[in-house]
Amino acid sequence: MFKTKPLGSLKSILPPIHQPLPLNQRESQKLLNVLKASFRAHLDREHGWTHDTNQVAPAAPTVTYLPSASPASSKDVPARPTDKHMRAILENPLFNNKAFVTRSVAAPAPAVRNNRNEIFQLAVSKGIMNIQRALGFLLAVQNDIQLSAAVSVTQSMKESGAGLLVLRWLRSSGEERSLGFLGNRTFTRLLLRYMVAEGVDELAWSWFQRLLNEPALTTGNPERAAYPAVLLDSLIMAKSQAIELDEAYTSMLRGKEVIDNTSASTQHLVQAWRKLCWQTTGQSYKHQIPPASLFESFVAVHDKLPKPLPMSVAHLTLYHPTKPSSKLALEYLKNEHVWNVKLSNCKSDNPESRFITSLASLTLDTIQNLMQTGRFTEAQKLMERFKTHLAPIGPHLGAVAF
Repeated sequence: MFKTKPLGSLKSILPPIHQPLPLNQRESQKLLNVLKASFRAHLDREHGWTHDTNQVAPAAPTVTYLPSASPASSKDVPARPTDKHMRAILENPLFNNKAFVTRSVAAPAPAVRNNRNEIFQLAVSKGIMNIQRALGFLLAVQNDIQLSAAVSVTQSMKESGAGLLVLRWLRSSGEERSLGFLGNRTFTRLLLRYMVAEGVDELAWSWFQRLLNEPALTTGNPERAAYPAVLLDSLIMAKSQAIELDEAYTSMLRGKEVIDNTSASTQHLVQAWRKLCWQTTGQSYKHQIPPASLFESFVAVHDKLPKPLPMSVAHLTLYHPTKPSSKLALEYLKNEHVWNVKLSNCKSDNPESRFITSLASLTLDTIQNLMQTGRFTEAQKLMERFKTHLAPIGPHLGAVAF
């Protein structure tokens, strides 16, 4: 018979019934220090860095390349290549997740705008940001501001920091280098509003200068050739919405000067000039009266445009800050070709055309000027013409108040 082995002899082949006890706090800290020291030593060897033998190594090496709550602690540790390398990675917007790490340990929930900023930064860090998503982000922040109790939309845009976030992404992603985002006009107009509000619109002038010096303006790329006009129009409209007409006029004059210096076409001024003209006349109730000298300089830009805009000039003379006059307006409105040909064509082709809206606004403003100066007979005749030609299509004149 075989003898039964003692139970004690089986301990060497049977697994222990109980797992080892977990490490206590002191043992855990000791293990962590060993792992950090080993990890740091490995990185140092990879980058060719060694400790100075005359220095005493710290008992518990610290990982200085990670964010620290006590900057003074890094004074005892010499600068290392690993520090610079890791900081360069952590500070790149494409890898910066710091906002989300902070949020996970913070007790109070951030404001809606800050939350949107964090979502934008997360999308950038994951590499999924594009122009359409950036536009959605800017629109969402603007919508939050408009629904809030903010006194000034422009000031709230500045405080949001949304424009700066988008600009950093444009630069880090290479979008700013190509300026291809200017092909999205909605995005460009809204971005310029944020840039003006945040005081970084000087960057737009450097873009404008670059575009005017590009060969694309003369090599037959029509989409790219339109970028300077789109950019200038967006910038000037943002100025008129945020900082009154003075800054908008100044920007128009600066745009003309840049164009003159680069021998580019003044066609790039037309769109912005027409819109600023409408802000001065049809939207005058939104603005303060500008200085006369600045107003006259703006009107004079018309003489440099490739094609005259007589109705716009006539309308502007009614709004001269110190010497309003109805002379040019009456001359234009007495032209039968305007009423019988141009207006008739617009009625049949496009009853909501800009021409009809502008003509109605000019007619009403001229009538008002005549009434104020005591020329009641002329005002009555013009009112009869207005009722005959424009009153029947009044519902289409959305921008004109009757």
